[in-house]
Amino acid sequence: MTSADQALQIVLESVAPLGIERVSITAALGRILAEEVHSPRDIPGFDNSAMDGYAVRAADVASASETNPARLEVLETVAAGMMPSREVAAGQAVRTMTGAPVAPGADAIVPVERTRAEGDIVEIMAVAQAGAFVRPRGEDLRRGELVMSAGKTLSPSDLGMLASLNRAMVDVWRRPRVAIVATGDELVDIDQVPTGAQIVNSSAYALAGAIREAGAEPVILKVARDRPEEVRARLAEALAFDVVLSTGGVSVGQFDHVKVVLDELGLRQLFHGVAQKPGRPLKFGTIGGRPIFGLPGNPVSTMVCFYLYVRPALMRMGGATRTGLPRVAARCAIDIPIAANLTEFVRVRLERHDQEILAAPTGNQGSGILSSLSRADALLIGPANTSLLKSGDQATVLLLAPDAAVDCEAFFEDRPRRHMN
Repeated sequence: MTSADQALQIVLESVAPLGIERVSITAALGRILAEEVHSPRDIPGFDNSAMDGYAVRAADVASASETNPARLEVLETVAAGMMPSREVAAGQAVRTMTGAPVAPGADAIVPVERTRAEGDIVEIMAVAQAGAFVRPRGEDLRRGELVMSAGKTLSPSDLGMLASLNRAMVDVWRRPRVAIVATGDELVDIDQVPTGAQIVNSSAYALAGAIREAGAEPVILKVARDRPEEVRARLAEALAFDVVLSTGGVSVGQFDHVKVVLDELGLRQLFHGVAQKPGRPLKFGTIGGRPIFGLPGNPVSTMVCFYLYVRPALMRMGGATRTGLPRVAARCAIDIPIAANLTEFVRVRLERHDQEILAAPTGNQGSGILSSLSRADALLIGPANTSLLKSGDQATVLLLAPDAAVDCEAFFEDRPRRHMN
């Protein structure tokens, strides 16, 4: 049977980034950049003031103090967005607002707090070195400088940077469109209360959320009932998308038609069955180069397989270079029994204690217990060469919640803790 590592390698070798599209920067947040971005000019394009104050010649205030101020003639006031009209000569100054250009001839800014104005005369009461409180031209970027490399995930600050470069549009990798095909007579939609042996099609909504989180676009197709013609029609419809995810019907039961229908549609099977728990029945292959994931029907198995294999594939197809879940080292808070000869992915909660991260199972690890995954911060990797992780043993965990076990205190400095009423 295929190991978990082998399965992931096969999946990643079977996918590649999709085409490039050009989008507005207002729609580019979280997208993967597909071009190099260079600055078309110096930024800022002129020497400007970092403070409200006076542009002066440093030589004129070399001996200034409160008891011996330098008296200078004020030529004009320059606000942000204005250009100075006068050049500063010996014995002169220009009142200059924050962000405004520094007048020619001046080489320093004296903050207004260190001055005293008297009509057209300003008294400078502090020494200013050349360059003081002046933001020089090109301090942020030089013309032609590389600003962003291809492969960068665009953040809010990046969008602001692009705007400052007059880049209204940018090339990004296209997001994969993912079809979700749930199968089973027992499934009802979210707006229908289940009766008898029915269950809500929860996996489709969990997958849709996880797909969006991975930067792709989900589409939930109509449920395929346990009849070969319905399964065939739905899977044929799904082949119009970049990726196909089916849930259920990949085992060997009497009503498990997905395997047969996929073979009829020309599936090039790359593996069926992974030596792991949960998610052992996972099926993967391609049709016309399109990745097809036959996910198990149990909701936890579905989602664990998504995080381990589908998510990395979607990330790579969307242009990302880092495709896996974040991983950290943790210590087992209690003894954790795991499946022998299988890689078991244990749903765990994380807590920080004495500078270490402790992991404890969320409870019953049955593959149908979705609440155990909802409560989990991470998946602990239980190695196949043991059946027990003892309390205190170190293990690797894959973070489902990126801020799990991280201090997210809102304040910035040490302060007494207070209870809020």
